[in-house]
Amino acid sequence: YTGSVDIHDIQFGHDNKLYAVNTLFSCIVRIDGEYNFTPVWKPPFIDKIAAEDRCHLNGMAMIDGKPKYVTAFNKGNEPKSWRENITKTGVVIDVDTNEIISEGLAMPHSPMIINGDLYLLLSADGELVKIDTETGEKETIVNLDGFVRGMSYYNDYLFIGLSKLRESSSTFGKLVQN
Repeated sequence: YTGSVDIHDIQFGHDNKLYAVNTLFSCIVRIDGEYNFTPVWKPPFIDKIAAEDRCHLNGMAMIDGKPKYVTAFNKGNEPKSWRENITKTGVVIDVDTNEIISEGLAMPHSPMIINGDLYLLLSADGELVKIDTETGEKETIVNLDGFVRGMSYYNDYLFIGLSKLRESSSTFGKLVQN
């Protein structure tokens, strides 16, 4: 039992431990039988682990069974600060170096390493993009004309979740409807 954590991404690591992005507490955690969760990393701009969804950390790409890149909606350190300008403040962070490798992204989500390259979704733009991890430049691979969240890669096929926006959402209702 984890209690309220708001997990957005979850994967097994090289050590057979379960890692997750704990969005509510703005950190990567390990899920085990000892505690509700064990924090293993937080962005350098987050000053404490608190149930405040400060930057909307939401996605994790693994390399060699360890968290390597994460996505967040902003670099905020205040509760729900990410809601202020969600289409222009998204970031990708290198977990090993704590460096922001790309920024100014429109709701980055679901990062994934495919054939050595970093791909992610820009939910607000409906795009699949490839991020150059050296320069931070993004290359649009395809625009899917909708709200994208969640990817899975299998046998050279990439499956992407696509949905309509909830018009009643106080945050996402402000986005342009495609």
